[in-house]
Amino acid sequence: MRELMPKIAIILLLVAIVGLPILLRPSDASESNADGSIGPRLVIYTPHNEQIRYEIENAYNDWRQANGQPTVVFDWRTPGGTSDIRKSILSQFQALIGTDKGLDGGIGVDLFFGGGEYDHKKVAGGITTEDKEGIENTHRIVMDPQIDAELFEAAFPQPLIGGEKLYAKFAFEEINKAGQLQTNEIVGWTGVTLSSFGIVYNRDSLQTLGIDEPTTWSDLGDSRLQGWVALADPGHSGSISATFETILKREGWTEGWKVLKRAFANARYFATSSDRVPVDVSRGDAAMGMCIDFYGRYQTGMVGDRRMGYADPVEDGRSMTATTADPITLLRGAPTPALAREFISWLLQPDAQSLWQRSLAKNADDELVRPEQYELRRQPLRADLYTDESRASWVDQQLDPYATAVPFPKGTPSYFSMVAPITKTMAIDIHKDLIAAWKALNKARDANHPKLAEIEKLFYAMPPELVLNWPDDELANNWRAIHYKPDHPRYGEVVATLEAFSDALPGSDEREAKHVTWRNFYQNNYRQVIKLAGE
Repeated sequence: MRELMPKIAIILLLVAIVGLPILLRPSDASESNADGSIGPRLVIYTPHNEQIRYEIENAYNDWRQANGQPTVVFDWRTPGGTSDIRKSILSQFQALIGTDKGLDGGIGVDLFFGGGEYDHKKVAGGITTEDKEGIENTHRIVMDPQIDAELFEAAFPQPLIGGEKLYAKFAFEEINKAGQLQTNEIVGWTGVTLSSFGIVYNRDSLQTLGIDEPTTWSDLGDSRLQGWVALADPGHSGSISATFETILKREGWTEGWKVLKRAFANARYFATSSDRVPVDVSRGDAAMGMCIDFYGRYQTGMVGDRRMGYADPVEDGRSMTATTADPITLLRGAPTPALAREFISWLLQPDAQSLWQRSLAKNADDELVRPEQYELRRQPLRADLYTDESRASWVDQQLDPYATAVPFPKGTPSYFSMVAPITKTMAIDIHKDLIAAWKALNKARDANHPKLAEIEKLFYAMPPELVLNWPDDELANNWRAIHYKPDHPRYGEVVATLEAFSDALPGSDEREAKHVTWRNFYQNNYRQVIKLAGE
């Protein structure tokens, strides 16, 4: 027993260290500020990096103090990338169904802030359950942010930019207290900033490799880049999923996967966090990578544009990226809903919006709201800020997404849900096989191998259920050009073919069941490529 006493003492000490703060914590949604005062508390799930969290927190509290209000304690929680956060939110609310606490009890979180439209839309879509008769019921898990109408209209001058929604409304059917079915339409999420997707690159590394600076997505597939491309795992990162989907939408399903497969074959890794990519490129650990625009611009600003650059892909003078909303969502059962709504409204005000782009530089009489330590280099949502006067204080004064963004043609399907499972089976699970096949293909091409056509066909092949078949060669070869011309006589056929293909793609349950089948398909093909090439 005497020998156990030191261990017991250590355990009791640890319990005291961990437990006392919880026992002494205020019972309401308040918390001690740095100066010892008690202030309201906001709990926020976010994929935003430390720099964004720091600047937003400071600017908001400065605004509150200027208006005679106490500062807010921000409880930032970052349990992974956007997709990880979305899955966590849905699973936590799912666990509340049928409990005494219920959905209105919430999950102890006020806001889901940052990430892409897809994940916020999924959260806003709620949770669906079936009753004993098999009738589906949708449970709402977000609340209306109740933004002032004038502010809302100023912040959202148009519903679409670059093909994506800036805000969205969703209808929810619920059983009211009288037992009647009612439909409630609320704003599911609210855009705060704009994001696009592109290529970050290291100038020194490219010069060493003898490769030109990238201008479009296909540049990531240069065989000289083998092992020099940095990518993130779309299973964890919503931004990289959106990047891959953008390629599929711009290049087309068939050609898009070819572009992606070449980039995958050049990849040195698939990081679980997308913010690793620009950092590694800046160090020279990778020569190129895909990332969200502000990651690329921010890191370029940190190391200098002599060493590093960022490019929004362009092809034949047309933008090949997408400009999308980066939203914020108010969760049901938020501990401090009034404060959360105030925070959302503040984010849409001109000063807060300008903070995303303003530089650190100040003049003696400068009264503008500026970042304290970090230039965020993001695109504000408000179109009324893209003026010469406003941009005079910005870091990236050339930005004007409302002028440069190119909407996707009408009828462009969403492929977002397919990106992660296909990438995993095509590349992540069997990356060594893919790399070996890629090297074999390139050697066969250099040697003008007699079976080169067969080797290439095997390398790029897709499982039957993932093959997009066009009615004839004319559409197969010209569908992209036709899709941008609504008055073309075959435009309707293009839209109908894409819609039918999208509708037939495997659902979530089928995708899980197909995982092994797809992985084996790709692996067998890669090994046949190696064999045919004589490697």
